[in-house]
Amino acid sequence: MITLIPAVKELSVKPGTLATKAISFNTTAVSARLNKALAKLPIAANGTPLTLTYDNTDGEGYTLSVASDAISITAESEQGAFYAIQTLRQLFEQNNVPCLTIKDKPDFKYRGFYHDMTRGKVATVETVKKLIDIMAYYKMNVLQLYVEHVFEFEECRDINPQTSYLTGAELDELRAYCEDNFIVFEPSLATFGHMFDILDQEKYHHLRVLKDYKNSVCRWRDRMGHHTIDPRLPESIELVKSLIDQYDAHFDSKYFNICCDETFDLKNSYPKEEEGNLYVDFVKKIIAHVKSRGKSVMMWADILQQHPEHITDLPEDTIFLNWSYRANPSENSVASFQKLGRTQIVCPGTTSWSRFVERVDVEEQNIAKMADYGYQYGALGVLNTNWGDYGNPASIEMALYGLVFGAAKSWAINTQADDAFHADANTLLYKNENAMQYLIAISNAQNKVNWNDTVYSGYKHRDGREINAPIDEERLAAVQEIYRTVMPKIAAEEWTTGDFKDEMLLALEGVCVLAELAANLSGIKTERLTNTAEFLARYRAKWLEKNKESELSRIEDIFMYCDSI
Repeated sequence: MITLIPAVKELSVKPGTLATKAISFNTTAVSARLNKALAKLPIAANGTPLTLTYDNTDGEGYTLSVASDAISITAESEQGAFYAIQTLRQLFEQNNVPCLTIKDKPDFKYRGFYHDMTRGKVATVETVKKLIDIMAYYKMNVLQLYVEHVFEFEECRDINPQTSYLTGAELDELRAYCEDNFIVFEPSLATFGHMFDILDQEKYHHLRVLKDYKNSVCRWRDRMGHHTIDPRLPESIELVKSLIDQYDAHFDSKYFNICCDETFDLKNSYPKEEEGNLYVDFVKKIIAHVKSRGKSVMMWADILQQHPEHITDLPEDTIFLNWSYRANPSENSVASFQKLGRTQIVCPGTTSWSRFVERVDVEEQNIAKMADYGYQYGALGVLNTNWGDYGNPASIEMALYGLVFGAAKSWAINTQADDAFHADANTLLYKNENAMQYLIAISNAQNKVNWNDTVYSGYKHRDGREINAPIDEERLAAVQEIYRTVMPKIAAEEWTTGDFKDEMLLALEGVCVLAELAANLSGIKTERLTNTAEFLARYRAKWLEKNKESELSRIEDIFMYCDSI
């Protein structure tokens, strides 16, 4: 049985197997990028000779042929050749490589991943590089990082030391690494809504729609719902232009994602018609500035879907990022952009936000249906999102199944999230035959206790406010039972790749800690199976292996408060 993710279009197996599972190749025959890709295969002087040729089209198709004593790759482009190499790498993971011919090409041209670097956790460059490696292995070709304030903007000098941030040099390094892996590194920046930390500085209070806004007890909650910049003020567009210019200087992609989603303060402050006019007029100013820099615009589609009469007011080359994270997303919302003749990218999600682990049951349905609708209605591609709401407690590893399924679905639209795909993920991603079983168990445990409810209840309790119990005895018992039974099974397993064992153990422990802290808040007496301080020590160590300090102390602070009740 051959395990490949994504599935290939045509596979013809022939008699015999590859004699030597190593390659030899002429390094002068291919580009530096392809040499780097080939170097990830076993190489030996007496290895199987590999020949590689490609045309200079913009296609991504390839043909890979394996004989017992030779391997050949022919591709439509250098990028197609790169994807053939990824397939060959996966073939080399098999015990025996059969003689075969593969003909393959993607169903979507745009196959992206969107990772939150703002709301709680700023990953290190090395962590993002590992993410890029995984994306490349599964044939993804676009990366966007969500940024609000976590860049060395002139306007953020006073707050950067408290929040951690990306530097221009780090973005330049990531852009080069993406280029090596045939991934386009596209800028994404909040330029209308979700500008909370920038506008929460006293020097910019006058630019908020809500001039007299007072912060609540939970900064994460405040950031989710505010701040929208005031589109009526000339200074607002000048601030946005400055942010765009500073950030875009480190990208060479043809698109700039201006976001412009969830402008809640605007919606809640004006009648619908006036809100729509204010929104589209300000967006047009942002777009004009981006286009003056020689780029086209991407933007989230949610606000314009509420004001469809304004969609045609925007330039025809605007790309609409059509998002939904529900298990049953709306088909009509995808169909509507096709009817308008406008280009869209469908945007499902890993559903890992506000959790220690991705929600497998929801993400599988969401990613599959959004991709299917996108394919049916002619979308440019898929941008699979990995948000970090409420402190971003989940590690990247605890969102990778969603990444891999999204990659598989956007390359081969007929892919199904079934037992066979789970087995393939166990083999290629986790390299552990029980990994998906454990992931689903941890995900089910997290479903019993809500991170946002528990954390917000903790803040309200500390502020002396009335709270609703965030957990009941039945759900607490269910979490503790999963912890008792699954934790020792994971611990006893041998894992041969990545950091999945440690991250699964930490995620399950975190879910149980959260449930027991929710019990404290709910007045439920229970025998603790976990120790909050010991968990936080392990959590801190693992966090700092892969991320900057960011907002880790906020998680520690509220957990220890809830522990003290």
